[in-house]
Parts: sequence; structure tokens; C-alpha cells
Amino acid sequence: MDTFFTPRSVAVVGVSESPTNLGRRIIQNLINFQYDGIIYAVGPRGGVSFGRRIYHSVLDIPDSIDLAVILTPARTIPEILADCGQKGIRRAVIESAGFSEFGEEGKHLEAHVLEVARRAEMRLMGPNGIGSMNMANGLCLPFAAVNENLTTGHISIITQSGGVGLSYLNLLASESLGLAKYASIGNKLDVDENDLLEYLIEDEETSIICMYLEGISDGRRLMEIARRSTKPILLHKSNIGLLGNRIAQSHTAALSSDDKVVDAALRQCGVVRFNDMHQLGNFLKVLSLPRLRGRNLAVLSRSGGHAVIAADWCEDVGFNLPPFPEPFLEEIAKHFRAK
Repeated sequence: MDTFFTPRSVAVVGVSESPTNLGRRIIQNLINFQYDGIIYAVGPRGGVSFGRRIYHSVLDIPDSIDLAVILTPARTIPEILADCGQKGIRRAVIESAGFSEFGEEGKHLEAHVLEVARRAEMRLMGPNGIGSMNMANGLCLPFAAVNENLTTGHISIITQSGGVGLSYLNLLASESLGLAKYASIGNKLDVDENDLLEYLIEDEETSIICMYLEGISDGRRLMEIARRSTKPILLHKSNIGLLGNRIAQSHTAALSSDDKVVDAALRQCGVVRFNDMHQLGNFLKVLSLPRLRGRNLAVLSRSGGHAVIAADWCEDVGFNLPPFPEPFLEEIAKHFRAK
């Protein structure tokens, strides 16, 4: 998994000189986040993008490539992957849509893509996702604009939906919470949430793991990995009803499951479930604080009512509110403005 986050060179396949070209946006994000590796642009029409030559094929690039990022029509992917395999590229991110989420024809195309990748001993992220990010080296592969107010931190994200993942990134930026790594896995043709979860629980830069999933690839393996984790794992598992399943089928081709079973399994392995952005924000802010060493707390409030509510909550969950020392109270009293 490491090459998906720490490549020394990236070939962006699907670049043209058109100002609306999505491949150009990937290169723009790499530049904006100051990626510290080498960027190559590839597109059938050639030309120049951001001062870089656009190669007609990855086979034309004179140097070795660690990671290919592909955003071209779905039908072109098998041939491009075959070229990547011939070039010696062993990791590829496919951001193109048009696969199993489009029906049977798309499923057959996915099977062909996987067959080509297996022959080349290549691992794939995607398709139908927006790739990976690593704040430590500036890797930023989404084709959508990424919030440049993001800071480096210790929260890592695994998401099936690129759009939901971007919302999480905006949440981190607005709350001044730092990102470590990000992976948008889309249809999960090869690399899935379990592969990435296993990687992130060993990643030194990651302290908190946040996931958005519409379908779980292997529930037993997820539970086994989660039980080994010493890091908090937060999960939004959507696609829990008939209406959500209808949409998910045309989004990432995810199948729904019995939500009560999912809920029980997540509790058993210590995964914390959340259902909206507000909950996620609260979880991330609390988990980012230094850990408590005991049960004694102090409540400071501008409002007496809010202090009472906080005291009730503290008592309900088992915290103590020991009395303040008299010298402290006497000093505070000197500053009262109500006298």
C-alpha cells in the first residue's frame, strides 16, 4: 500500500491542453500541495501542460514510474494498464467511472481490467474514485479542487465516495483538524477498505482513522483488523435501506446488508459508528485532545445554565467535579463585576 501514498514519481494519464481537462486538475492539485516527487503528464494528443511535456503514452516516458493515475474513458483503461505493465508500473489509481455501477457491461469491463492488472502483478485503487493523498509529501490526486486550507495532522480517511470524502476534507479544514492520509476507493475492484485499514493502523503518521463505506468487502477481516488496532476507528456505514441501496447500485455498485448485524459486529470490534458530519466533527475534535488521566474535571462556563447542564452530563457518565481550592475562589472573587 505504501506506493499509493509515497511514490517518487507519478504519471497522470488523461491530460490535454484543454483548460477544462480533468487530468490537468490532478496536476494542479499536485503543484498546489507541493508534491515532492516527479510529475509526468500523458495524453494521446500530446502538447504541454503546466510547462511539462504531455507524453503520448507511458511507454514514451524515459524514466521509471512508481504510480500511474488514470482518468480516461472506461473502455480505454485495459490498454492503458497493459502499457503500464509493460513499462514496469506496479501501482495504478483509476479515477474513471463507467464500470460495475453502470450495469452488466461495466462489470465485464471491470473483470477485464482486473485480469490485465493481475497479469502485470499490478495493484489498483478504484475505479470510480478520486485517488489518494499524503500531506507529508504533498501527494494530492483528486481531479476535483481540494481545500488548500488543509493542514498536516494525524487523521486519515478511507472513503468509497469521493464526494463524501471531499466533504470530510472541508470539515477538517474548517475545524483546523490536520490530515495525514486520504484514500478514495470507489468500486473497490482490487484494493479495499481492509487493505487500507491494515496499512493505516501501522502508519506512524496516523492516529485516528475515519471511514465512509456503502458496502463492506469482508466483514470478518474488517473485525479482525479493527480488534488489533490501538487507534480509534470511526465509520459512517450508509446504504442501510431500500432507498439508499437503489442509489448505491448506480454509485459504487455496493450491496446493502442487515444493518442490525453490522451494528452489532462494529460494537464487538470497537469501531465507533457515526451518521452525520456534526457527529464526525465532535468525535474528531474530542479524539484529537490529549487523553484524560483520571475522572476529575473542572467546568468553566460563561453561563450558569450551561454549567449546570455540563455538571449533569459529567455525573451521568461518571466524572467527578471536585471543589476548587479556596485561594483560587478568593482570587476569582476579586474580579467579579457584579458587586
